[in-house]
Amino acid sequence: MHRIATTVTTTDQVKIMRKRAVKPRKPYPDFPLTAHNNGQWCKKIRGKVHFFGVWDDPDAALQNYCDVRDDLQAGRQPAKSHGSTIRELVNSFLTRAKERHERSEISAKTFADYHMTSSLVVEYLGRNISVQSLRPTDFASFRHKLGQRYSVTALPKILTVIRMIFRWGYESEILDAPVRFGPDFKSPSKKSLRLHKASKGKKLFTAGEIQTLLSLASEPLKTMILLAINGGLGNTDVGTLTKSSLDLEHGWLEFPRRKTGIERRVPLWPETTEGLGQTDSGDSTLVFVTRNGNPYVWQRDEKSNDEVSKAFRRLLKRSNLTTGSRSFYALRHTFQTIGDEARDALATSAIMGHVDQSVAGQYREAISDERLRRVTDHVHDWLYKTVD
Repeated sequence: MHRIATTVTTTDQVKIMRKRAVKPRKPYPDFPLTAHNNGQWCKKIRGKVHFFGVWDDPDAALQNYCDVRDDLQAGRQPAKSHGSTIRELVNSFLTRAKERHERSEISAKTFADYHMTSSLVVEYLGRNISVQSLRPTDFASFRHKLGQRYSVTALPKILTVIRMIFRWGYESEILDAPVRFGPDFKSPSKKSLRLHKASKGKKLFTAGEIQTLLSLASEPLKTMILLAINGGLGNTDVGTLTKSSLDLEHGWLEFPRRKTGIERRVPLWPETTEGLGQTDSGDSTLVFVTRNGNPYVWQRDEKSNDEVSKAFRRLLKRSNLTTGSRSFYALRHTFQTIGDEARDALATSAIMGHVDQSVAGQYREAISDERLRRVTDHVHDWLYKTVD
């Protein structure tokens, strides 16, 4: 931890003052510090002048200033050497999370979410601020800024991860005491979430709209759309689907949902099977790859790319179906909605890859193929026999 000088006490500093009668100019116009008569670089923060180092070493003075700037601007004393800083906490948390990702205990997307949220913690609370110095008012201000930046639907997940980071720090004995977030560090109310959802419109396609999309889509997007409405597959599902998951001879798709690890067994329609049979991804283990041979969806640390979403947005625009907030993932919403009308919620959930947390779900080992087919057949009839 760098120490903030308040007076000139060393012999070297006194000599510098005597040698120089004229204060030096700033090293460059945007240099944030000012030369003081006492031989140091200084800056006035919250009405008080603080000193950061001697004239002869502006780089060190600037580093001192950057290390404690957030603390001083917030009216706090800089973090003490015996107290963990935000930076230390976040780095430790991400190191452990990275190890879990490398062991396949958490997905690349989950790690990316942790990385993004950790960056927000550092950005808004300050990298060198002592965690122990944080108060509920700091988190209330943090929550307000997050609310200005993110939608009410994105906030709950972000706030959950923030709480997780600080709870992990305490349970890992990095922090001596749990953090008090205060009464204002809360997720948006259920009413706010409902109103926001209503304002965006339903994430649902009609049978006629899907038929339009299929008629205009080229391969492999057309087959991706069929997979989405046939079995509720999402962007990551189709983007990471492997050839070993397919049994085209018998018309089945078996693979675990990436998000939950739940095994899924999906009866494939003849149209879907035909499209998959015509797909050619060369020597790749993936069913779909881009023209450059890359996965359609990938996540590496904090970086990600989703070509499925991009291609589908272009198709929506070409089809004049860009109303509301519908995306490729809305096809999954549509499958769930129509599939439920088959009146077998357990079979629909099994195809979707949802986690059954009921007591019975802990004992249920399988759902018959007949029940699964009734759901997908019902959706098939809705799509191809419905007249809008």
